Amino acid sequence: MNRFIILFLFSLGILSTCVFAVEVIPLNEGWNFHRGFQAPASEIVKVTLPHTWNAGDGMFGNADYYRGLCNYSRKLSVPAHYRGKRFFLKVMAAQTVADIFIDHYFVMQHKGGYTAFVAELTDFLVPGKESVLEIRVSNAQTMDIAPICGDFNMFGGLYRGVELLVTEDVCIEPAYYASSGVFFTQSDVSEKKAHLKIEALLSARETTVTGCEVEFRLYDKEKLLCRVASAEVGEDKKVMMDIVLERPHLWDGVKNPYLYKGVVILRKDGKEIDRREEEIGFRYFHADAEKGFFLNGKPYRLNGVNRHQDRAERASAFYPQDHDEDLDLMQEMGCNAVRLCHYPQAKYMHQQMDKRGLVAWVEIPFVNVYVNNPAYDENLRLQLKELILQNYNHPCILFWGLFNEINSGWLDRPSRMAAELHALARQLDSSRPTMGASNQDDDFNGFTDLIAFNKYFGWYGDNMDDMGRWIDREHAAHPERKMGISEYGAGACVFQQADSLRHPEPWGQWHPENWQTYYHVENWKQLQEREFLWCNFIWCMFDFSAAGRREGSIMGRNDKGLVTYDRKIKKDAFYFYKANWNQEDKFVYIAGKRLVNRTRKTVDVQVFSNSGAAKLYINGKAYGTAKPDSVNVLEWKGIVLDTGENRIEVRNKYGAVSYTHLRAHETPEHL
Repeated sequence: MNRFIILFLFSLGILSTCVFAVEVIPLNEGWNFHRGFQAPASEIVKVTLPHTWNAGDGMFGNADYYRGLCNYSRKLSVPAHYRGKRFFLKVMAAQTVADIFIDHYFVMQHKGGYTAFVAELTDFLVPGKESVLEIRVSNAQTMDIAPICGDFNMFGGLYRGVELLVTEDVCIEPAYYASSGVFFTQSDVSEKKAHLKIEALLSARETTVTGCEVEFRLYDKEKLLCRVASAEVGEDKKVMMDIVLERPHLWDGVKNPYLYKGVVILRKDGKEIDRREEEIGFRYFHADAEKGFFLNGKPYRLNGVNRHQDRAERASAFYPQDHDEDLDLMQEMGCNAVRLCHYPQAKYMHQQMDKRGLVAWVEIPFVNVYVNNPAYDENLRLQLKELILQNYNHPCILFWGLFNEINSGWLDRPSRMAAELHALARQLDSSRPTMGASNQDDDFNGFTDLIAFNKYFGWYGDNMDDMGRWIDREHAAHPERKMGISEYGAGACVFQQADSLRHPEPWGQWHPENWQTYYHVENWKQLQEREFLWCNFIWCMFDFSAAGRREGSIMGRNDKGLVTYDRKIKKDAFYFYKANWNQEDKFVYIAGKRLVNRTRKTVDVQVFSNSGAAKLYINGKAYGTAKPDSVNVLEWKGIVLDTGENRIEVRNKYGAVSYTHLRAHETPEHL
């Protein structure tokens, strides 16, 4: 193994804009689809990927949405001049079990609905001849694949796309847990220097890897910084190189997500036959049990949201613009981190988070129930390997999530499996810590490197102040633990408004928006005061489908989002966090503006602002200036409205204006 010392910039992470020198053929068009093992011609329809069969029945409270077998098929031809090439089918995700067939010959099966997998088709495709590709997919409930259950829908289908990879006989391995086949590991990173280990896995069928050479290049924009090469191929067909770089330009979160480009080139007998290109971001980080989270040596409290890959009309079958819209909204609110719950999400999401500087918490779907089934244990191990190896090179990913609210209520204890997954994650990637999300006091809370808790004081339970008291007790009981808050939130329907503040029944149909706003104001007061918390993630950014729920105004909907399911309406709590987390977009926002018809003429006007004091005007009359409190809330109390129409206007010193119209009744009515 060669070691090269380069006096340039370095410190790794990476974005997987992975470019293959091999030919990549999208296979998203021309699919025939039907439910069941077979169907009459009248029931076969044409579909384009990404596709889920539950977009029609899974989003509207139907707990019996179709969970069973469906079939996708299409013709597949490779030209005659591809003779001697190798063929790999890459499926980005198939929920939950997928069986691959070529001309009715079984190729492989994959278990797990959220990670990619690769099937080699070289022995099944004949260049110059047309074949039939079938992918039989089932999202039926099963006890040996994670997740066994969850408070979210498991939409069946090929919902992230499919492609065919065409390679030479010798190539960079595309089938190693569907990874890119190249891995960059950083160590000893600082502003002064960084170490980088480069690993490339090779694959060959008919020939040998004799005469192969792997070259690594680092680019800063278009400038070539360094070039190193090695012809030492190990018995495991792995090529390894080391580089030390001086004065790295760090990937510094949302402030400066600086990226380099790493290129790995495979040559045989001097001819290039394969390559990978990936964006590289260099950073170092740690969490402290008393001082919180640090990025590149500076305090960096992770303020973020939870996000399900689920939205109106699409369900789980997202297009790139859908991910972009979600990220735009998160960044408008001021997030610097996102928990991608409770399963691996699309590669595109990680790529964009790399570019935007958003820290990613990613996790496997080890959710709620654990059963002591060897097949289930093996599936958890498989999904963790796929999560880590497929996303190893992303700078935005700083930790590997191992579990969420695993239930100790069954006789089968989850502790052994949590410990085993921690050991496996550290074996696969020693450069990142592990983490878990818990809602209970249990021994496995101490197994991961970091721990965070799902707590809903003030929603499930009456006392909002219990959040701070509970955090302090937990911190005192386990001062060695690096502790955060992974979930907190309250339901809200934008079409349900009240001018009195009453704690709604969480499982009832009345979820007025003003309680969610109050909940988040009071919780954030407590969270932001406790600097030892390394993270806080709101549950959640968007309303999402949960077919078994019977609460709020829409059946089958979890309405704790800060934005509606269709991404059209930002709830008041969205602007509260924007006032606290977004310091760039100077704005003011009047809360409660959707409650147009007021039953009381005397009101309190509440405003969120990140830009200091603001002035209030009602029907053109000035009502003085208010200053923000510790969480950027401004209030004018006891304001008497005119009978009938009132124009409420608030102005800040930057010229930003927020206004609304309220109508006050002559005779107060009480809800």
